[in-house]
Amino acid sequence: MSKIQNLSKEKGITLVALVVTIVILIILSTVAINAIFGDNGLIKRAEEAKNMTEGALKNENQEITNAVAYMNEILDENDKDELEDIRKVEGVTIPDGFYYVGGTKTEGIVISDNKEDLQRGTNHDVAKTLKGNQFVWVPVENDNDFKRYDGYYMGDLESNIMSGMFNNCSEPYTKGYATEKAEYDEMKNSVLENNGFYVGRYETGTKSNIERNEESGIEDEAVVKQGFKVYNYIAWSNSDDMTNEIGGAVEKAKKFAKDNNYKSVTSTLIYGVQWDAIMNWIDPLYKNGSCDTNKSYVANSTGRGNYNEEQNTNPWKGNVTITGATEEYSIKNIYDLAGNVYEWTMEAVNVNGTIERRIKRGGRNCNRTIRR
Repeated sequence: MSKIQNLSKEKGITLVALVVTIVILIILSTVAINAIFGDNGLIKRAEEAKNMTEGALKNENQEITNAVAYMNEILDENDKDELEDIRKVEGVTIPDGFYYVGGTKTEGIVISDNKEDLQRGTNHDVAKTLKGNQFVWVPVENDNDFKRYDGYYMGDLESNIMSGMFNNCSEPYTKGYATEKAEYDEMKNSVLENNGFYVGRYETGTKSNIERNEESGIEDEAVVKQGFKVYNYIAWSNSDDMTNEIGGAVEKAKKFAKDNNYKSVTSTLIYGVQWDAIMNWIDPLYKNGSCDTNKSYVANSTGRGNYNEEQNTNPWKGNVTITGATEEYSIKNIYDLAGNVYEWTMEAVNVNGTIERRIKRGGRNCNRTIRR
């Protein structure tokens, strides 16, 4: 018994001790619970910290969202400024209602009247996909150079093969229609003031894209786009009357701007002086009559236009191709400057002192400066 009692004293735990231990544990537990779950406990603080963090993150995210939106707005505005508000390229004005397609002043600045063509570029594959009427800037930097010159025909100066014809040409035509002189002066003043002019990138096409004939008239809508049937079988005016601008190419050209609702530009049939400005731009030796007749495009454009062997003997024969048919027909981003069909101009000529008529430029293996 004693032994057992002794063991109890040494190894046992009294009721008082147990109670005291439990009370202490309860007190400690209460403190711990209050520290963790109380109004100012860890969990409460953690929840507050969490809420504060979430609030801060929410505010921060909102600020980031606002900042991103603001930056996007700025970028969008910059893009808009860059893409829509290009009003000048190398000092050349892009008219209101037109859009910069591509090109430089040296190689040819191309514009379009369709916004979808904006900055699409000028290579041939792209040109086939453009949607608007297109025009190319022809620079005229020196006012004194803006005049008519003897042209080349298959490598020979026109004056050498058609002696005296240039001297018989006139522009504006002194016997022309009532407003002809005023229109010429307006064109010239605009060219000299702006140091250049825009010319159609292609031969004029017909929107219906139907083969024309002598009965077609001028009701077809004209387009200046790639891949269209050319607007041939059209007289200079009704019955080729040089004193009447109604019923032919002159009227059609003058109405083009109105028909397309252009507000900032006017349109006219090309003048001979403008044609020569194009030749001067392509080859500055043109005005001096010293072009390399074997290499210069403006002296001999063989291979750069639509003509065939039959046309070598008869310039009136040969197939007519679509506008801008091949890349080889392009120079300075202008297509169809050689071959295919002749082009009416505003020039007039007195032949042998008796026959007066308007002049066509272009034709077969030549630079299209030939006067017919």
